[in-house]
Amino acid sequence: GQTGAGKTHTMFGQSVAMGGNAGAVVSGTSGCVIRAIADLFDAAAVLNADCGVLTSLTAQYVQVYQDQVTCLKSGAAVALREAAPGAPVLLQGAADTALHTLLDAAELLAKGEERKRYAETAMNHRSSRAHTVLVIKIVQTRGDLEVSSQLHLVDLAGSERVKKSRAQGGRLVEAVGINSSLMVLGQCIAARVEARSHVPYYESKLTLLLRSALGGDSRPAAVICCHKEETHGDETLQALSFGERCAMVTNRAHAAMAASGASALAAIDAALEECAGQLK
Repeated sequence: GQTGAGKTHTMFGQSVAMGGNAGAVVSGTSGCVIRAIADLFDAAAVLNADCGVLTSLTAQYVQVYQDQVTCLKSGAAVALREAAPGAPVLLQGAADTALHTLLDAAELLAKGEERKRYAETAMNHRSSRAHTVLVIKIVQTRGDLEVSSQLHLVDLAGSERVKKSRAQGGRLVEAVGINSSLMVLGQCIAARVEARSHVPYYESKLTLLLRSALGGDSRPAAVICCHKEETHGDETLQALSFGERCAMVTNRAHAAMAASGASALAAIDAALEECAGQLK
């Protein structure tokens, strides 16, 4: 959605900046992020009680500003690294935070608020000037079986029409950067919908970071935020059109696991044999 439409409010709610108990209580003013983390803890408790599954949660919190990634916990620069083709991108330099309770998550989010990029424009007195991404790594174990997955919770900076936001100077440069990265994101979504052989993830740090969340084994979901005023009708239609394209992305989510170390090695051997056969 465009700037000032309520994206940050939707994701983080009103109490996240307070931290402590205020941000750790799920209420009617809580955003999607705290609600999602609370659901993770609830699901983990049920799995542990019913199936003996142990779940650990670790978070990394970063922002993408002018195509540069920084850690919102430490302020350090973050480099995007690929451990393997198609694998989730590693955030080298981003601090890991173990989440044992909802209070841990609330304190991390409150810490991140101190480093987030905000500025006032004609359309929003507290406009996000960077995209923020909370990456939660989930590891579930039972015996010698381990399953790993990731949840990306993203607050995109809003698209801007400079004529309306009246951005000038540094704000104008920020607006151009935001719109450019959102354009690449739209191109990636279009490529996924049309099943193209090439998806331009590498044209933006934002899309490279979110590559595993947009394709492969992921299940992406989007919340579209719009202004209700008629003067923003064009931007509202564009946002809804983007949401419609997002809804058309089809991935096959599946769990890649092995019951034991031996079965994992057997699966790897079988995959290697299949690749060798294809090469022949």
